[in-house]
Amino acid sequence: MRCGKITLALCVALASCMTMADVGSAMGPAIADSRYFADETGKAWIPVGCNICFDRNAGGSAKTRELYDGWMTKFAANGGNYMRVWLSVPFVDVMPERAHEFSDEATGNLKWLVSRAESLGIKLKFTFENFRMIGPRTDVDAAKGIVSFRSPVYAPYAKTVRDVFTSTQCFDVYLAKARHVAEAVGKSDALVAVELWNEINSVGGFDHAVVGEWSERMLAEFKKLFPGKMTLQNLGSFSAPRSYSVYDWMAGLKGNDFMQVHRYLDPGAELDVCRGPMDVLCADAVRELLDRLPGRPAILSEVGAVKANHTGPSDLYAKDTQGMLLHDEIFAPFFAGSAGSGQPWHWDYQYIDGNNLWWHFARFAEAVKGVDPAAEHFRPFHTETRRLRIWGLRGERVVLLWCRDKANTWESELVRGESPAMISGEKIPFSGSLRCYLPWENRWVEADDGVLPDFSRSIVVRVEGSPEIAVAEVRESLVAKDGCAVQDVSYTDLSARLKVDGQIVVIDK
Repeated sequence: MRCGKITLALCVALASCMTMADVGSAMGPAIADSRYFADETGKAWIPVGCNICFDRNAGGSAKTRELYDGWMTKFAANGGNYMRVWLSVPFVDVMPERAHEFSDEATGNLKWLVSRAESLGIKLKFTFENFRMIGPRTDVDAAKGIVSFRSPVYAPYAKTVRDVFTSTQCFDVYLAKARHVAEAVGKSDALVAVELWNEINSVGGFDHAVVGEWSERMLAEFKKLFPGKMTLQNLGSFSAPRSYSVYDWMAGLKGNDFMQVHRYLDPGAELDVCRGPMDVLCADAVRELLDRLPGRPAILSEVGAVKANHTGPSDLYAKDTQGMLLHDEIFAPFFAGSAGSGQPWHWDYQYIDGNNLWWHFARFAEAVKGVDPAAEHFRPFHTETRRLRIWGLRGERVVLLWCRDKANTWESELVRGESPAMISGEKIPFSGSLRCYLPWENRWVEADDGVLPDFSRSIVVRVEGSPEIAVAEVRESLVAKDGCAVQDVSYTDLSARLKVDGQIVVIDK
């Protein structure tokens, strides 16, 4: 059978809804498109994430529960659905001092935390270890508000952290802690991912081969202990030339279920991109992941701003009371091809909670509401106008754009004190009906002919009636109803060409 000339009107009339296969009870890469996630029901899940890792004030279990409860409640109320927690801090460290001796108090705190996440609809990622030195904690390590990077647990069996990765006894100790956590909370639907080590390339004596063998062995053990959960390894900030090889290393790890990256605005960073605009910094980090493993989800799992060489939180935070840095951290990664929002660090009094900026997560959740990334098979792209950087996702029914004012940067707004300008009459190189979301005003506006409504800093645009949408509808309908073999050929702003059973078909807007 041959298919004839097809118009956009016929495309719409023949449209059918794309559904995803049920992936079972486990969260993981979606069957429809493995670059995105599917939840327990098989529907696409967009992680709206944040690091809420520990209590810097170390005020005791009751006080820490109160703090966590406040953070999590505000986060969930604003659309947050994914949270990272360190299990190596006093509040939830189930093996705090001696090997194979477990803390009932910390275990109880962990169960409470997971139960609270369940009630709030927040999914969790656990990071099991963070230490970089072996031995008893010093007075500095034990001081209030300090998270220790020294572990006494392995001291009987290891002189250096490198020894931890080669000692059978150390392997058993690490696994015993993981087993205890699995027995306590491992079956909870709130827990979706378990991560071996925070920034493992920062430990003393890091060696690709030694740590790689240990990581793959432990990831395999974690898959047994935490069935249906994603297993991960973790690296430090992608900010120097040496970062390229270590992220290549992570991309080759067996059992590492998706790619994730840390990156910060850092005036001491060796890479220029880490000192530039926040949206470019974030989008570039996502590109680095997709370049290495294009078929896996990519997540910017730590992002923020620091003093030179990570010597403390950035002085810009005190000036950023409106959260212009946070906005870019959350939005830019997804529109650059990430499976979810960027996941900021400095969640507490240092920045997000201190400036009451939780509402930015709600704006992102609103911007992507109703979007099914896996069904859309989004293809990320980047273009620019004289005034805007446009980070976009070409989908099968919708084209999503996040347009960022190039003149508004952290340097202009936070250093020089220049207020963001109102942009009027700006045109973008896309035709069709435009549905525009103004995240800084939290409202939707309809537009047409490629002319954007007035906005400042950034705007989200959904382009409807584009050739890409028509192609998707035609392909589904022809395959389902007429049995035609349909292959995409090319797109322009006004039309698209398909090959249908070997015959070229043009779809006009």
